[in-house]
Amino acid sequence: MPSDVARYYDRNTRRFLLVGSGRGVHSIHRELWGPGVGSAREAADHINRVIADEITGLDLGAEPVIVDFGCGVGGTLFHLAERFPSAQLSGVTVSPRQIEIAERLSTELGYADRCSFSLGDFQTADLGLRAEVILAVESFAHSDSAQGFLANVAKHLRPEGRLIIADDFLAYEMDSLEAEQRLRVQQFRAGWRVPSVGTVKSLVQVAAEHGLGVEKTVDLTSLTLPGSRVRDHLTAALSPVLVRLGLAGIPFCGNLIGGNALQSGLRDGFLRYQLLVFRKRT
Repeated sequence: MPSDVARYYDRNTRRFLLVGSGRGVHSIHRELWGPGVGSAREAADHINRVIADEITGLDLGAEPVIVDFGCGVGGTLFHLAERFPSAQLSGVTVSPRQIEIAERLSTELGYADRCSFSLGDFQTADLGLRAEVILAVESFAHSDSAQGFLANVAKHLRPEGRLIIADDFLAYEMDSLEAEQRLRVQQFRAGWRVPSVGTVKSLVQVAAEHGLGVEKTVDLTSLTLPGSRVRDHLTAALSPVLVRLGLAGIPFCGNLIGGNALQSGLRDGFLRYQLLVFRKRT
C-alpha cells in the first residue's frame, strides 16, 4: 500500500486543502450535510463532530489515548484535541507531505504537546502504545486487506477500547451488481487507491476474528448529497475522457475518475457511506 497511496496523497493533498471546503478545519474528508449544518465548512467538519459525539459517551479514563489510522493533515485529531483536553492523540499517515503539514499545524494551533504524527503504514506500524479509541476516517479502504488493518488495530487497542470507522462500503456483494455498477466500483477502487472497499457484512466478519465486535452501524449516505456540487458536474464531464485516455494512474486524474464513480455509486445506491463502531473484547 504505502508507495502508491503515498504518491496519491503527496500529489493531491495541497489541492484538496486549497479547493475543498475544509480549509478552516484542515479536513479532506467528505462533506456531510447533517442537522444544523449551514455551510460547506461546517459540512466538512461534521464527521469530526459525529465521531467526537460517539467518543463522548465512552468511559475513557483520566488521560485517554486516541489514535487516527490515516490521519491526513490532522484535522480530526485537532478537533478531538479541543473536545477532549486531557487526551493524548497520535496520527499515522503514509504521506510525507501530510506529516509536514500536520506537524506545522499542530504547532500553530498549540497542540504540539498532545498531538504527535508518525510516518508509516497503519497496517504494520508499531506505535508502542495502547489506545482507548482508534479512528479510521475514509482510510480503512486504502488497506491492502482487512486482515492486516484489523490485526494492527487489535494490537494497539486496549480491552474494551473502540474502533470507529467512517468509510465507503458496497451495498451488495460485487457478484450481485449490474455490469455498469461493477465497472464503477472498479474505477472507484483504482482511481482513489481503495482496494478494500467491500460490504459492511464482510468487514464485521473479519473484525470478529480479531476480537472486535460491532456495536453500531449508522448509514450517513443521505448526508453526502452526491452530485450536488458544481465540481461534481465538472468531474462527471471530464471523467469519461480521462478513462478513455487511460490516465487513472496519474494521481490527479485518478482522483477525478474515482470521485465520479463514487458520486455515481452513492447516488444510485450501490455504494454507501457508513459509520461503524467496534468494541474490543477483553
